[in-house]
Amino acid sequence: MKYFLTAVWAIICIGILAYGHIHWNQQTAVKAVVEPDLNQETSETDYADYLALAANWPEEAKQQFKLALEEEKPYKILFVGSAAMEWEKSVTQSLSENFGSDRVITAKHTYNLSSKDIVAENKQVELAAEQGQLVVIEPFLFNDNGKLKIDVTLSNLTKIIEDIKAANPNSTLILQPSYPIYLPKYYSTQVEALKEYATANNMTYLDHWAAWPATDNPEIKNFLNEDQSAPNEQGYQVWGQFLTDYFVNKKAN
Repeated sequence: MKYFLTAVWAIICIGILAYGHIHWNQQTAVKAVVEPDLNQETSETDYADYLALAANWPEEAKQQFKLALEEEKPYKILFVGSAAMEWEKSVTQSLSENFGSDRVITAKHTYNLSSKDIVAENKQVELAAEQGQLVVIEPFLFNDNGKLKIDVTLSNLTKIIEDIKAANPNSTLILQPSYPIYLPKYYSTQVEALKEYATANNMTYLDHWAAWPATDNPEIKNFLNEDQSAPNEQGYQVWGQFLTDYFVNKKAN
């Protein structure tokens, strides 16, 4: 009888322990469902804020940027063009201030070469090696002006783009013209052809000329060096502000 009661009591104890364990697991599961993950909610909010700042970017660029945020990796923007790129400093500063230098980083490559020389010297290999996720190209129109026909310039541009995309299939490319000048003549035809090229190839075209005085307005000379060989400080400010407004969506603030 003594052993029987001991056995019964042992079974009762085991039952109580088992019930308590099951009940505790159920309560924990309920808490996991009911209580939100505050860290996850905060992260999603942060993503939304940064994506709102990037609202103007091409859709594929925004998707790659979101992925970079989720993986906590920096997103790289590469600026490419002629020597007339003093605007890059202010744009990079704005990107760092608004996104954080650990989230968006930039690099630049400038060449005082024609597009023909760029391809002949395989400079596009240097560009591809940068692994830029968003590549902004000013395709040397001013450098080519008076030297190459626009169809040759655009053919060289295609080669540059193809080699960058071959090395980095997920990269997004954006085109922009070089700076405007007073009464540009054939140069304006080249710029218009670049705009049409961008449309035909479903690429974003940053038409910063719209922010300058008209090319037939003598006032535009106030934004250029005396010989029109480059923008002056005021011209770079206009160009840089246009790009800053594009890359950092002010409406997000």
